[in-house]
Amino acid sequence: MHAIRNNFDASQFDAYVDGMVAGSLQYRIQDGQMWLLDMDVDRNYRSRKLKDGLVRNALVEAHRRRLSVLPFCPETRQHVFSHPVFMRLVPEAERARFSKSLTRTRKAGKR
Repeated sequence: MHAIRNNFDASQFDAYVDGMVAGSLQYRIQDGQMWLLDMDVDRNYRSRKLKDGLVRNALVEAHRRRLSVLPFCPETRQHVFSHPVFMRLVPEAERARFSKSLTRTRKAGKR
Protein backbone atom coordinates (compact mmCIF):
# COMPACT_ATOMS: atom_id res chain seq x y z
CA MET A 1 0.00 0.00 0.00
CA HIS A 2 1.28 3.45 -0.81
CA ALA A 3 0.35 7.04 -0.07
CA ILE A 4 1.12 10.15 -2.10
CA ARG A 5 1.51 13.61 -0.61
CA ASN A 6 2.28 17.02 -2.02
CA ASN A 7 5.51 18.22 -0.39
CA PHE A 8 4.92 21.93 -0.94
CA ASP A 9 8.25 23.00 0.57
CA ALA A 10 10.24 20.85 -1.87
CA SER A 11 7.85 21.40 -4.84
CA GLN A 12 7.34 17.70 -5.38
CA PHE A 13 4.84 14.94 -4.89
CA ASP A 14 6.25 12.14 -2.76
CA ALA A 15 5.09 8.52 -2.85
CA TYR A 16 5.46 6.65 0.42
CA VAL A 17 5.62 2.87 0.76
CA ASP A 18 5.63 1.55 4.32
CA GLY A 19 6.43 5.05 5.59
CA MET A 20 9.50 5.52 3.37
CA VAL A 21 9.76 7.79 0.33
CA ALA A 22 9.79 5.48 -2.69
CA GLY A 23 9.47 8.08 -5.42
CA SER A 24 8.99 11.74 -6.23
CA LEU A 25 7.69 13.94 -9.02
CA GLN A 26 9.25 17.39 -9.05
CA TYR A 27 7.27 20.35 -10.29
CA ARG A 28 7.40 24.12 -10.56
CA ILE A 29 4.47 26.49 -10.49
CA GLN A 30 4.95 29.57 -12.62
CA ASP A 31 2.57 32.01 -14.35
CA GLY A 32 -0.52 29.87 -13.76
CA GLN A 33 1.17 26.71 -14.96
CA MET A 34 2.41 23.56 -13.28
CA TRP A 35 5.59 22.36 -14.94
CA LEU A 36 6.08 18.63 -14.40
CA LEU A 37 9.86 18.35 -14.43
CA ASP A 38 11.27 15.02 -13.32
CA MET A 39 10.16 11.75 -11.80
CA ASP A 40 12.47 9.61 -9.72
CA VAL A 41 11.29 6.27 -8.34
CA ASP A 42 13.48 3.96 -6.26
CA ARG A 43 14.35 0.89 -8.33
CA ASN A 44 12.88 -1.37 -5.64
CA TYR A 45 9.45 0.26 -6.21
CA ARG A 46 9.32 0.82 -9.97
CA SER A 47 5.75 -0.30 -10.33
CA ARG A 48 3.54 1.33 -12.93
CA LYS A 49 0.95 1.88 -10.22
CA LEU A 50 3.31 4.05 -8.15
CA LYS A 51 4.37 6.18 -11.14
CA ASP A 52 0.79 6.57 -12.33
CA GLY A 53 -0.23 7.60 -8.83
CA LEU A 54 2.39 10.35 -8.71
CA VAL A 55 1.34 11.74 -12.09
CA ARG A 56 -2.38 11.44 -11.39
CA ASN A 57 -2.04 13.29 -8.07
CA ALA A 58 -0.11 16.12 -9.74
CA LEU A 59 -2.67 16.44 -12.52
CA VAL A 60 -5.61 16.41 -10.14
CA GLU A 61 -3.90 19.09 -8.04
CA ALA A 62 -3.27 21.22 -11.15
CA HIS A 63 -6.92 20.87 -12.14
CA ARG A 64 -8.10 21.70 -8.62
CA ARG A 65 -5.94 24.85 -8.59
CA ARG A 66 -6.97 25.77 -12.16
CA LEU A 67 -3.39 25.52 -13.42
CA SER A 68 -2.45 24.47 -16.91
CA VAL A 69 0.20 21.75 -17.20
CA LEU A 70 3.46 21.55 -19.13
CA PRO A 71 4.68 17.92 -18.99
CA PHE A 72 8.44 18.26 -19.51
CA CYS A 73 9.15 14.86 -17.92
CA PRO A 74 8.76 12.13 -20.61
CA GLU A 75 6.94 9.75 -18.25
CA THR A 76 4.43 12.39 -17.22
CA ARG A 77 3.98 13.42 -20.86
CA GLN A 78 3.14 9.86 -21.82
CA HIS A 79 0.54 9.65 -19.05
CA VAL A 80 -1.02 13.01 -19.96
CA PHE A 81 -1.40 12.17 -23.64
CA SER A 82 -2.74 8.68 -22.88
CA HIS A 83 -5.70 10.19 -21.01
CA PRO A 84 -7.76 12.75 -22.96
CA VAL A 85 -9.23 14.25 -19.79
CA PHE A 86 -5.72 15.19 -18.61
CA MET A 87 -4.56 16.28 -22.06
CA ARG A 88 -7.00 19.18 -21.76
CA LEU A 89 -4.80 20.58 -18.97
CA VAL A 90 -2.01 21.22 -21.51
CA PRO A 91 -2.56 24.58 -23.23
CA GLU A 92 -3.79 24.01 -26.76
CA ALA A 93 -0.93 26.05 -28.20
CA GLU A 94 1.58 23.69 -26.49
CA ARG A 95 -0.02 20.31 -27.28
CA ALA A 96 1.64 19.83 -30.66
CA ARG A 97 5.11 20.47 -29.24
CA PHE A 98 4.71 18.00 -26.40
CA SER A 99 2.92 15.32 -28.41
CA LYS A 100 5.53 15.57 -31.18
CA SER A 101 8.32 14.87 -28.70
CA LEU A 102 6.33 11.91 -27.40
CA THR A 103 6.11 10.49 -30.92
CA ARG A 104 9.90 10.81 -31.33
CA THR A 105 10.41 9.03 -28.00
CA ARG A 106 8.15 6.13 -29.06
CA LYS A 107 9.92 5.74 -32.41
CA ALA A 108 13.36 5.76 -30.74
CA GLY A 109 12.19 3.04 -28.35
CA LYS A 110 11.17 0.72 -31.21
CA ARG A 111 14.64 0.59 -32.72
